[in-house]
Amino acid sequence: MANQKLKKDEMQKIEDIQVRMQAVRAEFGSLALAEIDLKNRKASVESYLTETQELENKLVSELQDKYGRGSIDLKEKVFIPEEAPAASEPEKEVVPTVE
Repeated sequence: MANQKLKKDEMQKIEDIQVRMQAVRAEFGSLALAEIDLKNRKASVESYLTETQELENKLVSELQDKYGRGSIDLKEKVFIPEEAPAASEPEKEVVPTVE
């Protein structure tokens, strides 16, 4: 069979598909770069979280050393000591009942 010239509309369809494929490749490239950026941002936030947790743990330790165990009312800006169980009262064992 001899070579045949493609019709204009057939060539247009081929060119349209080529343009679409180029757009897809460009978008995949952009997505890959965005994914790398997102991974870097995630690692940065995770590092910041770890650092913040370490600061929090250090502060908790410092406050416990200074004030003892308890809690803080942030609204009133006061330390509330933890109540120790009374030494004269033994702890009661809770036994579930079946009805």
